[in-house]
Amino acid sequence: MDFLYNLQQIRNPVLDEIFSFFTLFGEELLVIGVLCLTYWCINKKLAYKVCFTYFISGLMVQGLKVGCRIERPWVRDNRLTIVESARDTATGYSFPSGHTQGCTGLFSILSFHIKRAAGYVISFTIIALLIFSRMYLGCHSPADVFTSFGITLVVALAVNYAFDNLTSSRLTDILVFVAIELISMGLIVFSYYNVVNGKTTEVLTMDAFKSAGAGIGFGIGWFIEKRYIDYNPNNTSSIWLQLLKFIIGIGTALLLKSGPKIIFGDILVVNIIRYAVAVIWIVAGYPALIKKFTR
Repeated sequence: MDFLYNLQQIRNPVLDEIFSFFTLFGEELLVIGVLCLTYWCINKKLAYKVCFTYFISGLMVQGLKVGCRIERPWVRDNRLTIVESARDTATGYSFPSGHTQGCTGLFSILSFHIKRAAGYVISFTIIALLIFSRMYLGCHSPADVFTSFGITLVVALAVNYAFDNLTSSRLTDILVFVAIELISMGLIVFSYYNVVNGKTTEVLTMDAFKSAGAGIGFGIGWFIEKRYIDYNPNNTSSIWLQLLKFIIGIGTALLLKSGPKIIFGDILVVNIIRYAVAVIWIVAGYPALIKKFTR
């Protein structure tokens, strides 16, 4: 906590703006946006590497959040404050860091794909700046960010190795699908158990329920797409059609994700369902629609 207190002493409006910018690299909207652009328009295999890394590490990080239930730094130490612009996205528990998980999952896989020194330097510089920004803004302790970084990097390495070196079959696809669904539903049960028994609240565990919903949606969408759709992102050579394809898809995904919340409110079951539906649309629904109209 002394380290965070020392960072707090050097805060000023300029640095606040700079590190508020770098923390955006771990935001859900940016990660999903890049993932959708890559998946729908550029490289499906690369996008699946990002997907598996992002969703699997997300389930692990959220499970640790609920299991450890470590409060935010400013709750644990009254000397500390948070930069107010970062408060809205500093939801749930502190340990491990969700922003670090999202940023590491995306940029580590991109660096593995590029396989160039410049790619590694740029990607891990962005990750390092994101990690520092979460501490500077007062959202996380060093333990929060470095634990999340370590978990996600290990998952990224494993996913990258599996895609590049292992062959799949119908049986392995089924086993992967079942594993993702069981882990996701297990997180729901684990989180709900802790809420019902008074160990935590729905508000503090809501991110875990959303992550579990997204995991369920990804497992279903991935299995359907892989076994029955076989989508090709390079179905048009027109950059304008690719851009239009992305805009329509991401707009619909945002509507599916945010629409139910606007109508029904921030309700646990609704959050699980809307995240699952949005991810199924991204991974299977929209690719199937594109394939139908571009035959």
